[in-house]
Amino acid sequence: MKKTIRVLASAGIAASVFVAGAAMAAAPDWSKVTERKIKLFYPGQASLEWVMNKPDHSAVPDIVNKNRTCAKCHEGDANEIGDKIVAGKPVGQSKVVLEPKPPAGKVGWIPVTFKAAHDGEKIYFRFEWVPPKTGTVKMDAKNEVKLTMLFDGGGTVEGAELNGCWATCHNDLRSMKDGKDDKKTKYVKGADLASGKFYDLMQFRSGKGEKAVDGYVADQRVMEGGKGLIKAAGVMEGHKWVVTFERTLAGGGKGDHAITPDKIYNFGFAIHEDYTEARYHYVSLGYQFGLDKNVEGVKSHYNVTKR
Repeated sequence: MKKTIRVLASAGIAASVFVAGAAMAAAPDWSKVTERKIKLFYPGQASLEWVMNKPDHSAVPDIVNKNRTCAKCHEGDANEIGDKIVAGKPVGQSKVVLEPKPPAGKVGWIPVTFKAAHDGEKIYFRFEWVPPKTGTVKMDAKNEVKLTMLFDGGGTVEGAELNGCWATCHNDLRSMKDGKDDKKTKYVKGADLASGKFYDLMQFRSGKGEKAVDGYVADQRVMEGGKGLIKAAGVMEGHKWVVTFERTLAGGGKGDHAITPDKIYNFGFAIHEDYTEARYHYVSLGYQFGLDKNVEGVKSHYNVTKR
């Protein structure tokens, strides 16, 4: 059977796989890189405030007192939670409806295969999934798909080791129930660029002529300033999307975290499918990665090995 491949690429620094006539260092042999299956689910209006409010979420004592990660409890049933939220059904201890206006035809979750590797100078991330058909309304007419990855500076954002990038999601954001400012986007409470209390942000956009984003989330979301992202590329291979990021370990720009072997980084990622925007995305729980660092007994940790 003939395989159809559609390539879309965007880059912050280099838009081509060749620089000054010489080929760039090849990406890793992904067939030899350990994969991790991650369920991305539809969160509705599940803000940080909701997640960390005991009357709403019975797991708060375990999160606070036992340092139990969200992934430890919910990696197995994230699909069930997403199905309930997208259907407009109540969830949590308080039985709150987190999606008052369920998008017609939207599925509750999607399975994603995640891989990462490094070569001593650069780090590579790979995401693979089969896109669901979720509706007919094009909120973002330019981009069929956007994939965003956020990571902290290695324990620099309070609570990130427990809930990933949920520290950026709040009740008062645009499209949330308490949102009063239609321009208010993600932020970190008490953010401080100088001390590293912020999230590094990378985003792939599938639209023709769209550039990759290399920015950060501090007291507000800023979609520029970074210098670490070399390339973001998306390939539609038959019925499957494959998106990759290639980034320097050093970073070096405003809002760039340096990635070093002595730290463990907290991360999460989100996928806007079928021309969606704002909170109508699929999100991961919080995970961690380290360079050549295997952490026994921690399921949410991913060891990024050198290739």
